[in-house]
Amino acid sequence: MKDVAREIFQQALARIDVRTVMRTHMARAGDRLVLCGETFDLRAYTRLYVIAFGKAALAMAGAIYEELGPRITFGIVVTNALPPHHEVRAAPNFLVIEGGHPLPNRGSVEGAERILDVLRSADEHTLVIFLVSGGGSAMIEKPIEESITVEDLQQLNRLLVTSGATIAEINAVRKHLSAIKGGRLAAVASPARQVTLYISDVNPGDFSSLASNPTGPDETTLRDFYDVIERYDLLPRLPERIARLIREHRVSETPKPGDPLFSRSSYHLLMDNRTALQAAADVAAALGCRVHTDFEPYEGYYRDVADHLLAQLVSLRDAHARETVCLIAGGEVSCPVRGSGIGGRNQEFVLYAALRLPHVAEGGEMVVLSAGTDGIDGTSPAAGAVADTQTVARARALGLDPERFLAENDSYTFFHRLGDTLVTGPTGNNVRDLRILLARRPV
Repeated sequence: MKDVAREIFQQALARIDVRTVMRTHMARAGDRLVLCGETFDLRAYTRLYVIAFGKAALAMAGAIYEELGPRITFGIVVTNALPPHHEVRAAPNFLVIEGGHPLPNRGSVEGAERILDVLRSADEHTLVIFLVSGGGSAMIEKPIEESITVEDLQQLNRLLVTSGATIAEINAVRKHLSAIKGGRLAAVASPARQVTLYISDVNPGDFSSLASNPTGPDETTLRDFYDVIERYDLLPRLPERIARLIREHRVSETPKPGDPLFSRSSYHLLMDNRTALQAAADVAAALGCRVHTDFEPYEGYYRDVADHLLAQLVSLRDAHARETVCLIAGGEVSCPVRGSGIGGRNQEFVLYAALRLPHVAEGGEMVVLSAGTDGIDGTSPAAGAVADTQTVARARALGLDPERFLAENDSYTFFHRLGDTLVTGPTGNNVRDLRILLARRPV
């Protein structure tokens, strides 16, 4: 059944291929371009800019380039994984930059500056197509003051993600300290006609968190910003140049809903985690499984989520005793790092579940697979891993102690030695994680 789980994962990835999905939402007939049901008469625009950033940026830009080619005045792509050969990289009307992830780097700042330079030339006869995907928050960044360095930005991000603040609170701080986040990129492009296409790695409907929302109105306020700084006692630990900015109250408000600068903007979601879950469910059903899809966007502690999903799997198996059952789930669980091993939240989820499987399988077969749709799991070269009821016994027979690997956050090494990692390489996509759990009773 591990092979079945792998097949479901691989086929699901193929079904959510970025270019394929882009093509289903895009069509062109002469001078008429249709994007997500909106029709644009290209004759009405003297310039057409394509601005893409995030893990799926290159694939998204490739689909647009395939459709529009030389009609694009200029395009900029900022992403974190650059293949040596790609038609957008070779296109004379495109600039491709490698940005940082999970922390911004000098490429992130260069990418933001080049984007701002292009957008400053936009006017009412310009069409700007923004292609936004997960990871964009780190891949393009420009501080609100020139004195703030890349190192300051990196220190700020490290502090925020370890402060205990929620993602919404973190974004409230990031947006107000950035020259591009929280709608400020759209402000620079105004009064151009703007359309944003999203591939989301956040919860359904939460565009405000996706890449810190550079093209849409910001619902967080300066009051939120100062509240977070105070609540988590961040001021004494911030880089001095940022702390001075805050002490002197030189942080300005971001554009808000209802601001006229967004009057010529529209927004469309192409896919999110639910798209991946449905694709996996369709594949599993076609392979003969009795499928239940849990669309809850799980973000809790990975062990709690694993226990909850395994309990669901047992109930599903007991309700359909003569069938192979498949539970599909997603989200992006939290996984604290305690040791110095190689791994990630998906492989750690599977290792913990592997230790539980012999106790819940009741003599039958069970399989757990968890992997990132971006092809990257934590610090490892794998997307995730797969385990069954025999995994722990196989490991112990080889002299591997699963509890020790779990304690050291060394899940990749554990599964690599067993041949049970899932290695896809960067997929050029990012719609959170996919979990596939299979079970059947003994014959």
